[in-house]
Amino acid sequence: MAGLSYLARKKARRDAATELRERARETVAEVYDRLAARARLARRRSATELPMGDGPLLLDAAFLVPRSRTAAFRALATREARSLARRGYGLTLTGPWPPYSFVQD
Repeated sequence: MAGLSYLARKKARRDAATELRERARETVAEVYDRLAARARLARRRSATELPMGDGPLLLDAAFLVPRSRTAAFRALATREARSLARRGYGLTLTGPWPPYSFVQD
């Protein structure tokens, strides 16, 4: 029976990790969609391009925001960051940056 309980615990840990990853993907997609709706253009880097630091980076995105909507965009990002922090996520907004993410190759 010890072997059976070991396998059950191992499966439960794997299932919990899978659920956590799926919930994180959904959360990130929702935040991206809300921010992208306030931008003129939005781009995500693919998962293979994302750098790994202290923990997994779930989203790296660029948003092209008109100057007239910058304050509203920053306010939305701040609200999103607060909401995410309550769930254990972090959100960092940087910029403005040159719009190199939106230049065609």
